[in-house]
Amino acid sequence: MHKVIFILLVLGLGSVLAWYFIPCSEPAVVVTPVYRDLKLAEAREMKMPIGSGDFFAGVLERAGVKAQEAAQLIADIRPIYDLASIRSGRSLTLFFEGEKLRNLVYPIDRDSYLEVESDGLRRFWGRVVAVPYEIKREVVRIRIENSLYESTEASGEKLELFEPLASIFEYDVDFNRDIQPGDSLSAVVDKKYLNGKLASYGDIFAAELINNGNAIRIVRYPSPSGSMGYYHPDGRSTRRQFLRCPLPFIRVTSRFGMRHHPILGFSARHNGTDFAAPYGTPVRATASGMVTARGRDNGRGNYVSVRHANGFASNYYHMQRFAAGLRTGQRVEQGQVLGAVGSTGLSTGPHLHYGLLKNSRFLNPLRLQSPSIAPLPAEAMEDFRKYCAHVCLPLAPMPKPAAIRTIAVKNRPLPGSPGLNMDRADIRGGGRDG
Repeated sequence: MHKVIFILLVLGLGSVLAWYFIPCSEPAVVVTPVYRDLKLAEAREMKMPIGSGDFFAGVLERAGVKAQEAAQLIADIRPIYDLASIRSGRSLTLFFEGEKLRNLVYPIDRDSYLEVESDGLRRFWGRVVAVPYEIKREVVRIRIENSLYESTEASGEKLELFEPLASIFEYDVDFNRDIQPGDSLSAVVDKKYLNGKLASYGDIFAAELINNGNAIRIVRYPSPSGSMGYYHPDGRSTRRQFLRCPLPFIRVTSRFGMRHHPILGFSARHNGTDFAAPYGTPVRATASGMVTARGRDNGRGNYVSVRHANGFASNYYHMQRFAAGLRTGQRVEQGQVLGAVGSTGLSTGPHLHYGLLKNSRFLNPLRLQSPSIAPLPAEAMEDFRKYCAHVCLPLAPMPKPAAIRTIAVKNRPLPGSPGLNMDRADIRGGGRDG
């Protein structure tokens, strides 16, 4: 009996030793790292702001992470995200266990963030994660008593909604001059909520502006090319050959025609329009075309000229600087930034001189009747009308014709661009030129 027990023990011990020392023919199982809640009770959280000129390894070293560990993290995560592209104004959130970095979170943009976790053995895993918004399609209603900007703020909505709403109607309405007290704007828009609070906005699917008794309705719909565009109910695109203005927020300080020169002291014809704006305001190409000149002289300062289709050309003078990479012979698209507002050349303050020509003859930019472009084809109209009826249901129904009328917006003279009321004290700029 004792011999049997001894033999069994030897056999059992031999089996254990064989299992431990002899390599197994089965492939090793790769375990996908588990991304847990980063705010662990035992972790020490540290927020590190990213300043101008900061680089990722330097921020980690300021937090106490060793240079070797920071280099390993960068190398491990590079296939997922290049940490050399971190941007100032954001923050890294770090989680430590003792002195060891365990987790890291970096907000890439409004909709995604980078999540990194250590395996505890000086290796790191990461993934780009979508921010878990709760998206609700809702109707925004804004009663306009002064400017759209101030009314958006007063309605309780975030001010980030102002610019996309203004841009939808920028070809049809001048929010600086056309708006009347009591006008209203409604829009069907996706709202993004995080932890029960409004975080940002998504797409605007339909919008309706009641302006001085007239209803202007616009719907977001795929264009024939497949990209998304905005259209009136009759299928006309809201886009036109020219933007109303090369600046997002403006006031006119000197109009087209004869005027007294503010620097030279005599009367002369002003072949363009001066728009006041703060230093650094982006200057946009009003239409697609080819850059024919980019340079500097004593009168125009930093200037750009663009040739467009149908014999049109546009000029942009007194800029502070040019857009990076802008060169003569380059094609630019409508809305592309050409440079920034400045006060170079013959100028009394920060502003943009905008000139427009047709067949080498100067035009008044504020009176240009810019044609609508790229309407929906006839074969798409039946589906478009059905879609309009569906997506516009949440909007307030059109009032009776006797009280309010729906109009097909015509090409109005260009009095300016939608935007802030430039008489507000917090907006500076008011230069004129020659």
